[in-house]
Parts: sequence; structure tokens; C-alpha cells
Amino acid sequence: MEKFLSNLTDWSKFSPRILLALTIICGAFLFGGSDFFKTLGLDTIQTQFRSYFGLGFLFFGALFFSFPAAEVFKWIYNWLKRRFDQYQKEKRYKEWFTHLTPSQKEILRSFIENETRTRSLDYRDGTVGELMNAGIVYLPTNISFFERYPRVDDGMYTDFNIQPWVFKYLKAHPEILAK
Repeated sequence: MEKFLSNLTDWSKFSPRILLALTIICGAFLFGGSDFFKTLGLDTIQTQFRSYFGLGFLFFGALFFSFPAAEVFKWIYNWLKRRFDQYQKEKRYKEWFTHLTPSQKEILRSFIENETRTRSLDYRDGTVGELMNAGIVYLPTNISFFERYPRVDDGMYTDFNIQPWVFKYLKAHPEILAK
């Protein structure tokens, strides 16, 4: 019995192309006209083994259709997982927004009041670093800004973007950034 089950799992390792070909061959023997098979000299095989061809048609057909079905289920699972992860992330951030410091509110308010998703901020500022580590703002490019923006006495300024969903959420809930 174990050998039968191991052989059965070996069949499932065939590529979809081979499974489709086997399904078509079994279907042809099962549903095909006897005149065609008589011409090929296969009419006795068709009649004697019709039940086996029926079983093969069902088995190989099921294996063949399991490939696209598995891909569909995998896509649905990944889509649901991304949606759930995004929901969890937004829920965590919304809780985080209730504990913003005045300096964090000021930085985020500057994005909303100026109707922009990009602001030039001091990279050395700890508040900016905290917003960046929290994933609220981010550097829009991976090009080293140290080469483009030399140090100045009052800080190292570079452009930061705000996450699109954060921008939308804060615009919809201005009370979060109220003074």
C-alpha cells in the first residue's frame, strides 16, 4: 500500500503540460469514435480498457486543474495577508498617533498645512529620526544626500516624504495635529 501511495505522489510531480496531454489522450480513448481507433488499430484497447481511460481522464484532469486552482488560492491568500498586515500596521500607527509629542505634531502639521508630501527636514533632528524609524516619513531616494546637501551650521537638510496613507489619514483627522 505504501508503494502505491508513493507512486501516486510521483504522478503529482508531472508538469501541467504532460498532465494535459495525458488528460487529452484518456479523453480521446473515452469519448472518441470507434472508427478513428479502428483505423489506428486501437479499437480493441479502447473497448477493453474504457473504464481505465475514464479513471485516467478524471485523475489526470484533476491533477491538471489543481495547478491553476493552487495558484488562485495562493494569490487570494497573499492578497488577504497583505490586507491584514496593512490593517494591523495602520491600527498600530493610529494608536501611535494618540501619543505624538508637540515637535512631532509640528513636523507632521507642516506636511498637511502646506498640502505637500515632501518637505526639507534636518536629518540630524532626533524627532525626524524617530518619525523615519517609525515609518511615518522616509527618504524618497537611496542616493546619498550627504553628497548633495553639504553640512550647514543649522543642520543637514534633505527631502523627506510622508507615507501616502498617513497623509490621507491626517488630512481626514485634523484633530490629531491640533495644538
